[in-house]
Amino acid sequence: MDLLYKIEKVIKEHRLINEGDNVLVGVSGGIDSVVLLHILLKISEKKGFNVAIAHVNHQLRGGESDRDETFVKGLADRWHIPFYSGRFDVQAYSREKNLSIQHGARDIRYAFFNETAQRYGYNRIAIAHNLDDQIETFLLRLIKGSGLRGLSSIPMARDRIIRPLLYTYRSEIEGYAEKNSIPHVEDSSNEKTYYERNYIRKNIIPLMEGLNPAFKEKVYLLLNDITEIDRVFHERVSSFLEENLFSDKDDMWVAIDSFMTQDSETRYRVLSEIINSMEQGFIPLRQHMQLVDKIIHSRRPNLTLSLPGGLKIKKIYNKLVFTKKPPSMRFDDVIDIHDGINILEPFGLVLEVETYLKKEIMPFTKPIEARLSENIAFFDRDRIGRLSVRCFLEGDRFMPLGMDDMVKVKDFFISRKIPLDSRRKIPFLLSDNDIIWIIGHRIDNRFKVTEDTENIMKVTASALPSKRDDLSE
Repeated sequence: MDLLYKIEKVIKEHRLINEGDNVLVGVSGGIDSVVLLHILLKISEKKGFNVAIAHVNHQLRGGESDRDETFVKGLADRWHIPFYSGRFDVQAYSREKNLSIQHGARDIRYAFFNETAQRYGYNRIAIAHNLDDQIETFLLRLIKGSGLRGLSSIPMARDRIIRPLLYTYRSEIEGYAEKNSIPHVEDSSNEKTYYERNYIRKNIIPLMEGLNPAFKEKVYLLLNDITEIDRVFHERVSSFLEENLFSDKDDMWVAIDSFMTQDSETRYRVLSEIINSMEQGFIPLRQHMQLVDKIIHSRRPNLTLSLPGGLKIKKIYNKLVFTKKPPSMRFDDVIDIHDGINILEPFGLVLEVETYLKKEIMPFTKPIEARLSENIAFFDRDRIGRLSVRCFLEGDRFMPLGMDDMVKVKDFFISRKIPLDSRRKIPFLLSDNDIIWIIGHRIDNRFKVTEDTENIMKVTASALPSKRDDLSE
């Protein structure tokens, strides 16, 4: 089928562009985006919509980036259409936001496209993603361990964004460019296989095609299946939230009984939808869902899970309550700690506090001292006041386990050869104003479990699950 006719049919079937629309086309200068521009210009002559170009100079490839910008502007001049360009320091932005270069470039690109469309009245933004891009994205997400929702297809349309080439193979695009003598530029970074996507394109996919020449077609069919399953889950989540999500002032809640009747995938998606509505852009990890399950299955009727951004999930008898309490914490703040699970984002830690009657966990096969580790500590709960966490302050003192005298924390650090620049990164667990645990190092002797202890507090410290790069389209 002729590619021009194929894309015209796709646009009509999916209602991507209507007569009178203003379409802003993202054009890098590469073959995919230039072919998309050429096809849309052809179709616009019959369908009566307007076309313009948006180009982002990421300033990543020196003179080559400037060459691309000049080339794309030349296309706009040649075809007499509006041209909008932006120049951005992607490296600086990515460092500031702690993102990969590719992720940072994507953020900047989409922000520029949306801002330009908003400012100049374009109601469609056309992006040149194709079927090969979908397959590469699928493999990237698979390797990264994405869930079912992450493995589904890139959407054909979302908000202003449309992708008319989404069901087109790159080989079809190349054939169209050759047939119509369409000029384009080559991005030298596409040859560098230390970029994951390039490695997959140049090494993994050819290897798979060696095992099965129809590999791409098989992945395409699988994507369709996954996308259909994803649609079913989306409908299920929407139905559940419509019937079971309640609001109480600034809080939202669901009944735990109703929540737990859902399968694990639906529960995760319900959690994601609620949290994202309260903290835009925050997508909970699977590990967060495991923590929610843990407080739900606890015998304790009241527990709180603290998430980044001031978000809290509370178990209050049969309610799972979602709340947000601003503002976010600074690294040097004192952070209040409660029974249950506490996420300490500034320190990259999850701190779990549990209290037991001594008879519940005694007698031990080993004494408490022998059961201590860098990540677990036991305390006499009746000696503990208000719990909090902070980092090192000059003049801090505590009584290390096994000693009867107070020592300077600074001297303790020196004795353990802890570097000076690392000391303020170590969290201290406090009872009122007393240090009871230099987390990961030593508890305070005054708060240890003794023969007279009746209630034991167990505190477990574990690493906060790291945030993975967004692998969205």
